[in-house]
Amino acid sequence: MTSPSERTLSSPATGPSEANLRRSEALGLFPLESLQYLDRDSAVRCQAMLGHGDRFGVWETPSTLIGRRIWPSHANINLRERLIRFLPNPVPTSDDLDELVDAGVLWLIRYALLCRMGPAANGKGSSIDASSLVNDLISRVPKIVAMGIDRRLKQPASDKDGFVNCLTVDDLNELRKVRHIGFDLKRLTVFTDRGLWNDVPAKSLLAKNTNPKGGAIPPPKEEKSSPYLPIPDEYLAEMGPPVLWLVQDFGPNMLHLLESIPDLFSDIHAPSNSWGLSANRSSRLVRYFNENVWLDRNGQPITSPPFYLKTASGRGRSKMKFEWPLTTWDQVKVLSVTLQSAHLWIALLAMAGRISEIKSLARNCVEWAPGGKPYINGKTYKLSQFLTGEDRDWPAPEVLVDALAQQVRLVKAWERIMQVSRGEIEDENTPLIEGNHFWASLGSASHADPTDELSAAGLALQSLAKRLGMNPKPGGKNLHPHRFRKTIARLMGIAIVDSPRVLMRLLGHRDIAMTMHYILTDKALRAEIEQVTRELRIMRCQGVLEDIRAALHTPNAPAFGGHGGGAVPLLSEAIKAKEEELHQKGQDWDADTTYELALHLTLGGKFFRLTRPGVVCLKEDRNAGPCTCDSSCINRIEEKTARRDVNDLIPILVNQGHQALANNELLLLANTVEQLEDELARFEDIAVEWRKKPEVITLLEAVA
Repeated sequence: MTSPSERTLSSPATGPSEANLRRSEALGLFPLESLQYLDRDSAVRCQAMLGHGDRFGVWETPSTLIGRRIWPSHANINLRERLIRFLPNPVPTSDDLDELVDAGVLWLIRYALLCRMGPAANGKGSSIDASSLVNDLISRVPKIVAMGIDRRLKQPASDKDGFVNCLTVDDLNELRKVRHIGFDLKRLTVFTDRGLWNDVPAKSLLAKNTNPKGGAIPPPKEEKSSPYLPIPDEYLAEMGPPVLWLVQDFGPNMLHLLESIPDLFSDIHAPSNSWGLSANRSSRLVRYFNENVWLDRNGQPITSPPFYLKTASGRGRSKMKFEWPLTTWDQVKVLSVTLQSAHLWIALLAMAGRISEIKSLARNCVEWAPGGKPYINGKTYKLSQFLTGEDRDWPAPEVLVDALAQQVRLVKAWERIMQVSRGEIEDENTPLIEGNHFWASLGSASHADPTDELSAAGLALQSLAKRLGMNPKPGGKNLHPHRFRKTIARLMGIAIVDSPRVLMRLLGHRDIAMTMHYILTDKALRAEIEQVTRELRIMRCQGVLEDIRAALHTPNAPAFGGHGGGAVPLLSEAIKAKEEELHQKGQDWDADTTYELALHLTLGGKFFRLTRPGVVCLKEDRNAGPCTCDSSCINRIEEKTARRDVNDLIPILVNQGHQALANNELLLLANTVEQLEDELARFEDIAVEWRKKPEVITLLEAVA
């Protein structure tokens, strides 16, 4: 058996089992409690065993650990440079500075090793994934250590030998202004409480917020990030048809063209920036379209896009931004990246995955279950306890399978085109050099290279919106991959709280069970959905409370604001009690009051469950079974939106009842009158109006 000492230490792990074996071997040689004391050589050895490189001061993160390529500056972090970057400028060069920076680099390596091997994820007890640690080592943690270096240079006589325990209250307050640094300081404290670390802020300083000799010290303002908002429904509905057209109608035709390019351009040899090359390519494209007619999914010729579509960049000689069919090489490049962005749009919306998961897909990611149903095989890294992530599956709708299959063909076609353009194709037997990335760097920009991975998914989505004539900032925020997860969470909340039909229409599914099966496979997403569900229940309760309160203060208004059910009198009494409480305090009712009362009455969104259209149950989810109660139930609310249906249904029932009475169909008559009674009981004012009518009185007396 190969021993740890005989293994090539600096080579990255190739899979979860290999990574876990290396972690176990590293823990065998370097227990967690010893990491804080490792010398330089031991730290580098442990770092190499985990696959993070074998150079002191350079923390490597190979793509195998995160499932995708990252920027070179992130893949190989020079820790010394990061520390120097965050030191106050200017700092005089000295032997003391060099010694402290070297010690700071070793501190960072020890910290990184503990994060990768120990219980570093806040509240989860698992290690930090490689990509999250990269973000820590790029900015936040070096800033902490750099401030400690500066403090020790200013106080050389101090007995503090760490880089965090020497920081003052002002230093800590300054650090906490940087977003998320508070989490890193808390992590150090957790490490210390577990006996794994010894350099933390002095505990007497952590909670020091007031000065007994003066006023309260205001807490430092922390930089707050802007949350990713769900994409508005109207925007999704407007983007949907163009995206589907690009994938289902345009995509197959575009792929045929791209796969024909190597033969079409095979005898064109000229500098890529020459006028002659451009003219030759244009003439070949014209010839291609003279010989090939593009057809849509229904077999009809595509004479032009059925919507606004920018087909060229508009740079240089490509002035025809909306020309159709394609006649320039610039248009081929632009529409290729447009097609890829449409594939990405569908993948993000159908999988609801993190961008790290979407970008780590392999080209053979589509697999088939024994029952014949397709699913997508990939990796998740964010919440994984394994160094190289965990395998996970996504059940896949047909449109997603088609989009991903086209994406593989798209990238392979462009890789072949690049080989031709570089003169690497000798004959038809020359093998295709394939990469392992799923999403390629396509487009007409000078830095675009199909052999490289797509680096900015957010920009690709924004460019797609612009080329379709849409606002790249729906709701005032840039399109971003994570907004799709938020969107799905919100839509699932709507489906759970309101009606599954809403979600089915938006996603184009025939069966809500299929949609929910796709989404509920993600535990983290389920938590987001639950949060959205609670918020929507609180909002629904707010609306009912506002209607009831308005009716209390409006003459001749419908009882309880038009709502019915046995629970509305209780809500009305709750409103009156709240108004009396505010009156005694000398306060007025405002929007916050309604929200606070709704929050209390729903117990933070646990209650106020929609059991069927127009009917709300006040029981908690776990106590609520199938709704078998009638309108008199004290846990039931009949929403005013159902009034129209009741008013439309009662005349129909009355007519059916009289027909049954005329035909002496007593059983049908009894059943119809029973249903009529149920409808009359839903809204008190409607019942009062109809019970006075002779035709209703006749039916009720007939079954008495």
